[in-house]
Amino acid sequence: MDQTNTIAPIDCACVIHGDAYSWTYVEKLYSMLSRHITPGIRLHVYTEADRVVPTPMIKHALKDWNIANPKKSWWYKMQLFNPEHHAGPLLYFDLDTVIVDNIDWIWQCPTTYFWAVKDFKYLWQPTHTGLNSSVMWWDTQKYSHIWDTFAQQDLNKIIQTYRGDQDYISDKIPENQRRFFDVNRVLSWRWQCFNGGYDFQKRRHCIPEKGTYLAENTSVMIFHGKPKPDQVEDQVILAHWQ
Repeated sequence: MDQTNTIAPIDCACVIHGDAYSWTYVEKLYSMLSRHITPGIRLHVYTEADRVVPTPMIKHALKDWNIANPKKSWWYKMQLFNPEHHAGPLLYFDLDTVIVDNIDWIWQCPTTYFWAVKDFKYLWQPTHTGLNSSVMWWDTQKYSHIWDTFAQQDLNKIIQTYRGDQDYISDKIPENQRRFFDVNRVLSWRWQCFNGGYDFQKRRHCIPEKGTYLAENTSVMIFHGKPKPDQVEDQVILAHWQ
């Protein structure tokens, strides 16, 4: 018997704040996670206190920090680290991700470590060791010190010091506790999938006019920057982002 069928649903999370993303993004993420995680999921939605979140999704009211700028609202992701919201393993996804295959391998990663996407700067700077926070898997109790430290600091000073949440997280989690997801499974749509990927040495796409190309073993595509999934007229994206 497949043991994954006897495991409790996996606790997953997303953050939606402001109007940078429509609620459709939450619904599509819920659908993709449900299709591609065998034991099933519980989706925790971290959002404003006055936003309605339908069941069976689980609402977590974000503390209002008066951050209205969409380019700064990513800081609300730091409240994911507060174990008062959820205590235990948590699988987080940015809303602008597209899941194309089974991702049981992610929640099977040992939570003795903090898991995240390797920052895509490694594509042109191989020695870069920072993380990308688009997808994260960790135990909120084991890493509660991240929240404890953050909550004691002045938010405005943090925003002035760090370019974003992922730089802060990279700074606070030692490299020996940090692990990256398989770089062959979690890819940048813009730089690794669109038109066959981008050749940084030749400064051109590998398969011009191809559209989205899924290499073998691709599980997740990250849509950092623009365009977003709802702005792409591409048959591969339309087939999976639903």
